[in-house]
Amino acid sequence: TARRRFATVWGLAETGAAGPTGNRYGDAAGHSCLALAGPDGEIATTLETASRDREANMRAFAAAALALLEGEIGKYTPLG
Repeated sequence: TARRRFATVWGLAETGAAGPTGNRYGDAAGHSCLALAGPDGEIATTLETASRDREANMRAFAAAALALLEGEIGKYTPLG
């Protein structure tokens, strides 16, 4: 949906429970689902930090999402 709505090549999404408590869906604090849609399809993964530290979780979730994107973009662009 993000790719279509914004007419982009890549769509990156994150949702979860940053903490200090879980979310209404029953996920514990430190649980995140990441999704990436690109030219070759979609990838989804889950991250569990086992931490109740909201700020640390938010940083970990963002870093994991960007690493997922970086890894996939790297398949399409030459390095160096």
